[in-house]
Amino acid sequence: MVFGADETRKLIDMRRTGAVEDNAGGASVEIMAAKMGDSIDVNRKLQKTYMPVNAAAVREADLARRIGRGKLAPEQNEFKKLKLFEE
Repeated sequence: MVFGADETRKLIDMRRTGAVEDNAGGASVEIMAAKMGDSIDVNRKLQKTYMPVNAAAVREADLARRIGRGKLAPEQNEFKKLKLFEE
């Protein structure tokens, strides 16, 4: 009623949206559990329900991987020169 007749979201939709935004913003699952009033911090099923994979986390992991690859590249090149590493 508050959001009008065209509003079709249910409470689960709003909880999921909030959890995804909290997660992308860096909130811990313990903080999210306190906010949501449940045991999401220890319940994998709730985490999968309310915190599906999100694009922000994927981009952050990809960036970390690129940085790590750059840090490891000099070692990899040395291993190749010594023939200790095969592609």
